[in-house]
Amino acid sequence: MTDDRQIIELLELRDERAICEMRRKYSKGCQTIAYNILGNRMDAEEIVNDTMLHTWNAVPPLHPENLFSFLAAVTKRLSISRVRREHAEKRGGSLPAGAVLDELEECLPSAQNVEQHIEHRALVEALNRYLRQMEPDARAITVQRYVRALSVREIAELYGFSESKVKMTLLRARKQLKTHLEQEEWI
Repeated sequence: MTDDRQIIELLELRDERAICEMRRKYSKGCQTIAYNILGNRMDAEEIVNDTMLHTWNAVPPLHPENLFSFLAAVTKRLSISRVRREHAEKRGGSLPAGAVLDELEECLPSAQNVEQHIEHRALVEALNRYLRQMEPDARAITVQRYVRALSVREIAELYGFSESKVKMTLLRARKQLKTHLEQEEWI
């Protein structure tokens, strides 16, 4: 079994085995995220393919510390862009400028400067500190909802909780996160 560090090394070497290993290890999780946003299996498969291509093009220069988190974020962003684009097409047939730029986003180098990158990493570290201090059930529910994009019903079924418990846990988690970020002076 190939670990994330080895997969990233393969990506840096431009070795196509990296894509096979990413697919083997993470395509199911990415597929779930995309399907939960899009509601269509074929579109979700297409997004997973796009995620793999985006990752191939992004590494290097990027060096993600957590490969699944990186893939999940890309999958989520691409899925949301697809939904926005499809809704825009249904409303009038033409894409707004933002959606056109979203299409180009994966082809263009990042406009993020070093300061923004450092600030982003610091925010991610603050979020990770918050997640580490949470109760295990609350952390699991929060991750399932906001990383894997599962519905409240799916989370309730997965853990054997009532939907009201899941909703309340998520509400409390958001409030506690806001307090945590205020204490760390992010908001």
